[in-house]
Amino acid sequence: MAFDLVPPSDRRHSTLQKGFNLRWPLGNVQGQSSPNGANLIYLCRSPQDIIDAAAQALAQPNGRITVRSGGHCYEGFVANKMPDNPHEMLSILDISALNRVVYSANGQLGSELEPSATERYSFRLEAGAQNWDAYVTLYKLANKTLPGGSCYSVGLGGHICGGGYGLLSRKYGLVCDWLSGVDILVPDSHGKGLEPRHVSRDSASQDELDLFAACCGAGGGQFGIITSYYFKDLPPAPKEVLWLVLEWDWSVLTKPALDNLLVAYQSWFASNQGNPDTWGLATKLEMRHQHTGNVTLGIHYVDKDGELKDRAPFNDFVDKMLTAIGLPATESLVPFHVIHLPRSTTGGRAINSVSSAQAAAQRLDWLVCQQTLNGSGDNQRGRYKSAYQKGEFIPQVLDAIWKALTWPDPDNRLTQSLIQIQSFGGQINAASGLVRKESSAVQRSSYLKWQPQCYWRDDSAASDQAHADWIRGLYFNAFANDQGVPVNDEFEGCYINYPDLDMTYVGGNPANGENPQWYKIFFPDQNIERRLRRTKQRWDPHNIFHNEMSVR
Repeated sequence: MAFDLVPPSDRRHSTLQKGFNLRWPLGNVQGQSSPNGANLIYLCRSPQDIIDAAAQALAQPNGRITVRSGGHCYEGFVANKMPDNPHEMLSILDISALNRVVYSANGQLGSELEPSATERYSFRLEAGAQNWDAYVTLYKLANKTLPGGSCYSVGLGGHICGGGYGLLSRKYGLVCDWLSGVDILVPDSHGKGLEPRHVSRDSASQDELDLFAACCGAGGGQFGIITSYYFKDLPPAPKEVLWLVLEWDWSVLTKPALDNLLVAYQSWFASNQGNPDTWGLATKLEMRHQHTGNVTLGIHYVDKDGELKDRAPFNDFVDKMLTAIGLPATESLVPFHVIHLPRSTTGGRAINSVSSAQAAAQRLDWLVCQQTLNGSGDNQRGRYKSAYQKGEFIPQVLDAIWKALTWPDPDNRLTQSLIQIQSFGGQINAASGLVRKESSAVQRSSYLKWQPQCYWRDDSAASDQAHADWIRGLYFNAFANDQGVPVNDEFEGCYINYPDLDMTYVGGNPANGENPQWYKIFFPDQNIERRLRRTKQRWDPHNIFHNEMSVR
């Protein structure tokens, strides 16, 4: 056996129990292993390593396995033992060493797991690779890219099967919309080990088509362990990018001004859904708590040809936003991946017109821009939520946002807390009927995507509670008429790749007990929900792969 086993006696154990979010495993203490985390970590270097490690781990009394590629799960699904089974023998199968990116110019790549499979592809991306691995290698090998996330260290394993979304998704769609085939290790008939399968858009059986669709947006760690993703084609990498970050200082910000900006922000993307020439414009609006920093609007633009010859959409967007807020912006000089923006620091040039915005915007080679916008940040404790917004901002939601940004914070704990609202729609919503049919990414009617988030270093219970109260308070107030969850005429649920256990409770409040209908918040299409349940029953009837939010 070639895998490397890391038991509790190994000095690496306490580190490798953890992922990006240091809230997990529960009860972890710096330099010490947590009894609530994995007993064993298997470092796997090949699909056979994974098969061997899984067999050994599942043979343990009360054994359970989870899989890790990049380690960015927002909840403790990989690192924590199940809350109803604290005595389980948990093993993490770390597949980060499976990180190759392979290109065949003649499109003759076959399945690595099932050599007898007849499908052929141009690209194979191993699931342990990180976003940055993929972007650099695809660019250099083939001038191609993925329309994926800007956080460089996110693993492809969970990113793609959860949908895969980023700054090029309005232009090119979700990463899973380009996916053609998958190598996956699924449970054997006895639930004692794993066996290889290759499934694709061209699979002959309905069971295999269902499993492929589950790999296109249903989230990771639920049906098996994906070892490689295959693509027949990928979108071309842009040549250049126009990048600009507008900043508004809290000293000049008012609620009416921010309300007007938000209304105009949603309206621009909704009104431009039918104009593909605008789909190369993507944005991140980051509204920081007043103890965290200022409000910024990052604008990432390429024209319809992946260049910068036609800047009309960029100019129109900037003009509409400046007019709506009615306040001059400044050019933000702080690196964009920094969540905390110190207030009242020296800003860049004043931006009060399209011409001043053009002068301040950076013209960057696309690959340079990808590196510049790396948003992974430091490993810290974190909380996250999500929402897809398809309608306008109603007064209740606007009031909730302002209340969250000015939330009382007497102990000055909310120093890395923000409401991030990104652009959405475009090609994601315009995807063909066939792509939609073969996908589990349900939300195809929204124009904005929310990602409220907060980070902190202090591991005290008081600090944890302060951040939980802040982020929950936003949703309790914004969706008070809808049981605390974003499912109504203006919203269409949450993103499974930003898992949030609060959504599994009535009213988003753990004190109220479990909401038996919570899965519909993430998968509101009943046909897709039924297909996922059927797929689980067919491919993992012993429930080998499970967590608190996996398909039942």
